[in-house]
Amino acid sequence: MPNRIIKESICTSDTIDGLSWFEEVFFYRLMVNVDDYGRLDARPAILKARMFPLKTNVSEKTIAETLSKLESAGLLQTYSVNEKPFLALI
Repeated sequence: MPNRIIKESICTSDTIDGLSWFEEVFFYRLMVNVDDYGRLDARPAILKARMFPLKTNVSEKTIAETLSKLESAGLLQTYSVNEKPFLALI
């Protein structure tokens, strides 16, 4: 896993400020789960299992909605390979 450093400028980021608390936590957990190129399987069930294994109140629907919000905010991009969804951090 790559060593990712979150800089203090994230605290004054307008993009991050526009996210809800859950969306921001989701983004941080996403950063520590993507591969060296910032990519990850984007199936909600996989993301739920990897990012929130102990949270019983986080649903796959919430995961899908949050992915959409982060994509709209310009923080990630989703794409498909052989009809399988993936995401890439931007």
